[in-house]
Amino acid sequence: MPEIQIIAKDNHKTLVTTEGTSAKLSEASVVLVKVAASDVLVVNREGTNAVIRLKNGETIVIEGFFSGTAEPKDNSLVFQDENGQLIWAKFKDAENDADADSDADADADSDVEPQALLGEDLPAALPAEAPQELVSDVIYQPISSIEPLLYHDAGVNPWLWAAIPLVAGGIIAAASNHDSNDDSSVPADTTPPSTDGVTFSVDPVTSDNVINASEASGNVTITGVLKNIPADAANTAVTVVINGVTYNATVDKAAGTWTVSVPGSGLVADADKTIDAKVTFTDAAGNSSSVNDTQTYTLDTTAPNAPVIDPVNGTDPITGTAEPGSTVTVTYPDGSTKTVVAGPDGTWTVPNPGLNDGDEVTAVATDPAGNTSGPGTAIVDAVAPTVALNDVLTNDSTPALTGTVNDPTATVVVKVDGIDYPAVNNGDGTWTLADNTLPVLTDGPHTITVTATDAAGNAGTDTGVVTVDTAAPNTAGVTFTIDSVTADNVINASEAAGNVTITGVLKNIPADATNTAVTVVINGVTYNATVDKTAGTWTVSVPGSGLTADADKTIDAKVTFTDAAGNSSSVNDTQTYTLDTTAPNAPVIDPVNGTDPITGTAEPGSTVTVTYPNGDTATVVAGPDGSWSVPNPGLNDGDEVEAIATDPAGNPSLPGTATVDAVGPNTDGVNFTVDSVTADNVINASEASGNVTVTGVLKNVPADAANTVVTVVINGQTYTATVDSTAGTWTVSVPGSDLTADADKTIDAKVTFTDAAGNSSSVNDTQTYTIDTTAPDAPVINPVNATDPITGTAEPGSTVTVTYPD
Repeated sequence: MPEIQIIAKDNHKTLVTTEGTSAKLSEASVVLVKVAASDVLVVNREGTNAVIRLKNGETIVIEGFFSGTAEPKDNSLVFQDENGQLIWAKFKDAENDADADSDADADADSDVEPQALLGEDLPAALPAEAPQELVSDVIYQPISSIEPLLYHDAGVNPWLWAAIPLVAGGIIAAASNHDSNDDSSVPADTTPPSTDGVTFSVDPVTSDNVINASEASGNVTITGVLKNIPADAANTAVTVVINGVTYNATVDKAAGTWTVSVPGSGLVADADKTIDAKVTFTDAAGNSSSVNDTQTYTLDTTAPNAPVIDPVNGTDPITGTAEPGSTVTVTYPDGSTKTVVAGPDGTWTVPNPGLNDGDEVTAVATDPAGNTSGPGTAIVDAVAPTVALNDVLTNDSTPALTGTVNDPTATVVVKVDGIDYPAVNNGDGTWTLADNTLPVLTDGPHTITVTATDAAGNAGTDTGVVTVDTAAPNTAGVTFTIDSVTADNVINASEAAGNVTITGVLKNIPADATNTAVTVVINGVTYNATVDKTAGTWTVSVPGSGLTADADKTIDAKVTFTDAAGNSSSVNDTQTYTLDTTAPNAPVIDPVNGTDPITGTAEPGSTVTVTYPNGDTATVVAGPDGSWSVPNPGLNDGDEVEAIATDPAGNPSLPGTATVDAVGPNTDGVNFTVDSVTADNVINASEASGNVTVTGVLKNVPADAANTVVTVVINGQTYTATVDSTAGTWTVSVPGSDLTADADKTIDAKVTFTDAAGNSSSVNDTQTYTIDTTAPDAPVINPVNATDPITGTAEPGSTVTVTYPD
């Protein structure tokens, strides 16, 4: 980047020294740019800025160099090459005069005359090939120092040179204090060239008089017509003013034209979009005349949007949209192109040369101003989408249809009986025709065609058969029943707490039933059963709690037959049941000994299961009175027996238990005797012919004796006595005849004590007696008077009983 130095004209101090491409002025200054003048392409005035464009492409902007008004601003621009040579770039004012640095003019470098520079590679402002014409608003003047450009106190101007406009001979320098050598006798020429008949005009800017984006970013050549130049015009200069900047044109007198290259950015920035052109004719005496012309133009730097190319297949014309009126250029894969103008609605079309799948087509749009869009592209899709429709069997006479399609954007159409029905492409590989879209179809098969067309116009098709069947399976002859719930149709406590298997019969299933489902509803809950078609049965396990909670204690069962088309028919059945969840009381086991049958009581009709100590069981049903009995296997004292009663509903009781008692009551201490038979222990005839009461003593009966029995055996006959446990005695009445007949005249007595378990122990005693059944002779009564004792004789020792008359 070049070095830029800014020196204040007032105090001669350096304000800024920087390396860059811009600087800003705050007061009247000399701007010293360390760049050789030969490296400058052009120096222009753009607004209040001096814009220096170098041949290497760099641009240097000096902000605030000009005042922005008709009055000049006193700033100076000087270039310095690497050898230190200074070139002063003098800007002319609005009247095409050199700017007012007369001091510097007067002291221009006398060692290097301006003419000497004309052979060098100078900027466009002073081209070496055209020294005879002024072609820029800048004059390049060599100077030896910038000192004269600075402000000084009033006095003699140290500069003696002044530059004047270019003429055919180049820059003419004259000393300010030197008189001309011209012959004073020659009259002065004060008449400017006549412009009568001059043709001067500005051509339209570009071919369409519109500045586009490309032109705005580059240079634009402005042209015009210049004919009939005055014959006395020694110098002809054409200038154009754009956005406040003056540009010098090149005149081709032979062609009658003029041209000037201006930056497109100036044309864009110009407020009124008007080129102000002027041709100035100067004769040899320095008299000038001019002709003006203007040219307005418009600005369009907005490029159109890239054309949109519709999806492209391998055969149909290529179409799309672009900015209306724009020129669309389509480039085919082989590099060839087709051009078409987009219509008022933006549509355009070009032929399809027979493209292949995967080819790429591009299109660009150029608007009338020449702005070119970015490219629109499209990939050729020459492959039709794949669409499929499976055969359908349905009971819906206006069925929904679905299938597959491998293009998520393809348009799908279903044709039935010659009529097309648009379907929905779901974008997930499937398509759907909604229910009730089709008209009512009769029962039977219908051939349907589905077509999928992609965005490029490629179409794929498939056909399928839709068969409508609205007839449900016939249930005539079907056998469907529910078996009893459990074996007794009663839910017991155990079943209520677990699961209960419900069963039933199902036979003669309709032949067209592709699905058979049995459901049962219990307490509002539906359960699905398992069907055994071979066995003709069905089963389902349900919670007993549901059966318990069901209000009407009714199972509602239904078998549903569904055919392949989805038509259904059903048969229903019900089964009521009862609930018994109350268990019977535990069985009562009577006392158990080691031999007698085990007995007890339980709920009448319940099944009593007795478990022996070794784990074996015996089962018996309690009778109507609740009694039951099972064999005694020969239990031992201390063994335990358990019994459980299960009622007809299956509710089991808690267990009843009993401990075996196999030992009889203890007879130690028992007092058991037989008294004398009659008072004298002799059976007389009277006693022998009647009954005789036999008595005895029974004391200290064992405490565990639940039953005490006294028996006596006389003449082989056993008689049971009555025991008075309180008195400690026992009595029994026996026939005297047996006592008489008894061979050994001995009474055999036994007391038997039986405990609650039935164990017995006994104590025996005997009593012998005698028999005397012969009556004594009748007593002899002595003679009786009225007063004396009555006396007589009888068998000695016999008791005589006398009966008186009263």
